[in-house]
Amino acid sequence: MATDRLETAVRNFQHVNQMVERYTRLCRAYVTLAERFHQLDVDHMTLKGQMVPLLKALKAHQAKLKAVEAEKTELQVTLQQQQVQIQTMLDQQEAQHRQELQQLTQTYEAKLQALASHVAELQPLEQLLNTETNHELSVAEEQIELVETTLQEMEQDSSPDLSGEEKALLAAYQSDPQAFLVAAAPVGSAVETEEPVASLWHYYYDEKIPEGCEA
Repeated sequence: MATDRLETAVRNFQHVNQMVERYTRLCRAYVTLAERFHQLDVDHMTLKGQMVPLLKALKAHQAKLKAVEAEKTELQVTLQQQQVQIQTMLDQQEAQHRQELQQLTQTYEAKLQALASHVAELQPLEQLLNTETNHELSVAEEQIELVETTLQEMEQDSSPDLSGEEKALLAAYQSDPQAFLVAAAPVGSAVETEEPVASLWHYYYDEKIPEGCEA
């Protein structure tokens, strides 16, 4: 009977020891878990403290990014406007250059047409360049030189074939033909109005004109 109680007590003691060990392990686990949770909480707070500056920097970068994007959009609009202005200027310059080119072309065409007209007008003069025309021109120049020489000689001496007495007689008649005829006529004879000496003057004058140069 006592042995049974002892065995029962022993079994109960062993059971209590097992329970104590189990609770002990459970408590140790809770303590370990509490320590790890505390460390995790500390790490979490530390991370939050480190995240705040990062979030602030991120927010600042986001604001800068928005400003850059706005500036980019503005620059794109400005660039497009400038491109439109430049294209407009280029179009205007091209139109102006095209108009100037057309005007120059018209001017040169008019000048070429006028030159062609002048060339057409000068074509009949081409025959003056042949040998026969040059010969005729040379002959005409020689005749002109002969006429000029004759006229010069006539200015110096209009009656080279007359003697000095004849020239004096002719000069007296030319100075006053009526008085010359009255003085030369016999007494009682009628004075004729003809001019024989003048006819002689025309004879000498006509004789001095070179052949081929008469009008």
